[in-house]
Amino acid sequence: MSVVLVTGGSSGIGLATVRRLAAAGHQVFSASRNPERAAPPAGVTPVAADVGDAGSGRAAVRTVVSAAGRLDVLVNNAGTGGPGALEEIPDQRAHEIFEVNLFGPMRLAAAAVPVMRASGGGRIINVTSGNDTVPAPFGGWYSASKAALASASAVLDAEVHQFGIFVTVVAPGLFRTPMAERLADRPDVSGSRYAAALAALPARAAASLEHAGDPDEVARAIEECMAAGDPPARIVVGADAEEMIKMVRDASPDDLARILREYVAGLAP
Repeated sequence: MSVVLVTGGSSGIGLATVRRLAAAGHQVFSASRNPERAAPPAGVTPVAADVGDAGSGRAAVRTVVSAAGRLDVLVNNAGTGGPGALEEIPDQRAHEIFEVNLFGPMRLAAAAVPVMRASGGGRIINVTSGNDTVPAPFGGWYSASKAALASASAVLDAEVHQFGIFVTVVAPGLFRTPMAERLADRPDVSGSRYAAALAALPARAAASLEHAGDPDEVARAIEECMAAGDPPARIVVGADAEEMIKMVRDASPDDLARILREYVAGLAP
């Protein structure tokens, strides 16, 4: 069985993952900012960590190694985002999104690689999003951070493969998670030049959530990736993500620009 560290393990995809892996007999450590907020699943060790803080993420890896003697699998799942126009999102918030969604996971990976190398190999699984390929209007910094994480993951995999370490990107579509459910909350659009479009987003999100899947589907894909002798470089989970990614990859740059413009225009006709 493997020693596994899962970030963002207190809710959503992360919680589904720690539950599934613990039930399978793995030694699971669940990192979250407030682990005392809820009791972890049976057999799971909570670890306090804010992946957006440089020292905190590295300390989480040290905690796992100190307790278990090794780290076989790192699942970088923690993420953040939210609706807003690029023009109006403060720099501080944009930086926070990149810290949590890109720099934090890569810092954790950098801390995990020497440990895995000493053990003869390991797995790093970075959870991105279908938006790592499909840019989301009014979710620009989120999309950009996930695209950057996917790109960095491909580079990391090439660099560490010689040590028996595999890096996989798991790109989910929309699943029923607290983060996804917050997209249906009515935003404060007072003073925004994009108020009409932003006000239309929650209804669309609520409609999409009616058909969203169980996050355990993503957890199962992560478990299968861990078990694979030669894990894939990328897994897309969810029919919605597969469909959107195919649409974007089949479109020319001009076609994609037209699709995104029409989407924005349709929010506030």
